[in-house]
This record gives sequence, C-alpha cells and structure tokens, in this order.
Amino acid sequence: MKLSRMSFRRTPPTASPAAHCTRDALDDRSLRMTVEFAPFADANVGRISGDIDVLAAPSFALALAHLTDGGAFSRVIVDMTAVDFVGTSGLSILSEFAESARRQHITWALAGNRAVLRPIEAIGLSATIPTFSTVHDAFDRVEKIAHT
Repeated sequence: MKLSRMSFRRTPPTASPAAHCTRDALDDRSLRMTVEFAPFADANVGRISGDIDVLAAPSFALALAHLTDGGAFSRVIVDMTAVDFVGTSGLSILSEFAESARRQHITWALAGNRAVLRPIEAIGLSATIPTFSTVHDAFDRVEKIAHT
C-alpha cells in the first residue's frame, strides 16, 4: 500500500469553478475528491468518488475539513453520488463533520446514491445529516436556508 498524499489549492471566490483534485492511492477504486467553488450558489462543492472504507477514512476526513476551510465558507455541498461504498469509519466522519458544521454555523447538504444514503438512514444519522438524492436538491436546500 502506498501512503496517501493530498494536495489542495484554495479556489478564490472570484475564480471560475476549476477542479482541485486529491487522490488517495489505495487501489483501483481509490477515494477521489475534487473541490470546486460554485459562485452562482456561493458554495464550496466537494465531489467524492470511490470507496470510503477504513483505509480511505483519514483522507476523507481531511477532504471534508478542507471544504469548510476552517469556517471560511458558510455554504457547502458534499456530492457523494459517485461513491460505491461507505463503511462505518466514513459514517463516523460524516457524523463528526455534521457536528463541526453546526458549531461553525455552516449550511450544508449531502447528495448521495443508495450506497451512501441507505447506511446513513439505517443508523439514524439522517436526523443530523441533511441528505438528498441529487446535487440539485442539495443546492436548493442550502440556498433556501441561506436566504431565511
């Protein structure tokens, strides 16, 4: 197994939504994440794909922390529609992220497929994690709360 290496570049709010990638080199189905700034929604978007298991968990936690940039962004969308598997480590990290976002007054939403949403619902995290089946619905939720 190779050690994971991540690099992030912050996208200035005035820049076009350029992708910034990180890859955790674990296997053929490794964790990938791109972070984009969406100026039309004034939100940071993290697009995550691959498997989130115990080996990818540290990279996943770091990637989510990067999305909020220490509270610099008040709106965040976590796009997990291309994730194939979420283990208990990933669910724990999502729970911690939800609590951290609440403390930092960050409006956020998670878009996911069945592989992501079903485990969140099964263990009762849907009460603290705002989940949606599409990125569009997640954006709508963030916009609605931001304007209330």
